[in-house]
Amino acid sequence: MSGNLLLLKSLFTGCLDVAETEEGVAPIRFTERQLRVYAPNDAQSLRSRCLAGCRLEMRTDSDYIRFDYIQKGRARKYIYFDIWVDGRWAADIGEDNPERPEGAFSFEISGNQGVVKHICIDLPHSAEIVFHSFELSPNAVCEPVDQAHGGLLCLGDSITQGMDAKHPSSTYAALLARALDMPLLNQGVGGYIFNADSLDENLPYKPQIVTVAYGTNDWGRYETMAQFRDKCAAYIDAVSRQYAYARIYVMTPIWRSIRNERKLLGTFDELVQTIKEICAEYPAIHVIDGESLVAHSGRLFADGTHPTDEGFVHMALNLYKQIRNTL
Repeated sequence: MSGNLLLLKSLFTGCLDVAETEEGVAPIRFTERQLRVYAPNDAQSLRSRCLAGCRLEMRTDSDYIRFDYIQKGRARKYIYFDIWVDGRWAADIGEDNPERPEGAFSFEISGNQGVVKHICIDLPHSAEIVFHSFELSPNAVCEPVDQAHGGLLCLGDSITQGMDAKHPSSTYAALLARALDMPLLNQGVGGYIFNADSLDENLPYKPQIVTVAYGTNDWGRYETMAQFRDKCAAYIDAVSRQYAYARIYVMTPIWRSIRNERKLLGTFDELVQTIKEICAEYPAIHVIDGESLVAHSGRLFADGTHPTDEGFVHMALNLYKQIRNTL
């Protein structure tokens, strides 16, 4: 592996590891055990390999940052990189529907030359990407940014992963981590449900705060409420034991345009009530009413289920206020 790729490998944050392949390097946000749980379903397997919450983060005096990458798969049509300089948003680079899997990133860093700056690049949250080149100015200083061993862990489905925000820094998990000033590990997987098998007690990340947000996919998955109750209860019990030292917040599902429909297991309200009843058995768990987080307006949703970038801002601000009030 070239020296530039070795340097690049040291700059990824928001992940558990960085894989090395013949094509390049790629951040990984799940353990091998967790990836095996998602592997049987092609869509969920792809989503588990997407880069939700992953970043390139460095202190550098370089005049520019450039890298080449390959898209191995996308869960949504768009792909954007959001760039922050010294804590302020500076630019975004990407497009809505790239025709080719190969991509090239190039960002000119404005400001005083020779001055070390904190650069953070939020990576596409709904794409699987391998990076195969990395370039800075000749003789530039570049150092990784130290990351705490634990911070915020977000568990959930596609809404936690960030669909349908176009921009990775607009997802509620990214916004919440920024507001809390905490490192983030986003383990959201589109299409997923309450499943205790998706947890790994050997996860090498010790969060201070854990958020859990499932239920909207479970609503159409089971034939009876009893089946759902068993799965949900097993998951909540596992989370409460594994993260007994942390603050745990369970969000009930956010508003959906089809919330008044009736599924085989029951109504949306009945599912929400079941989640609340299960969590009530664990006094340390804080339950947050998901429908209080985003206004019930189609304008804030891309498809009646997934918030837009603006919708996620509302969700993150309201979630942050409720968490802050309990700290």
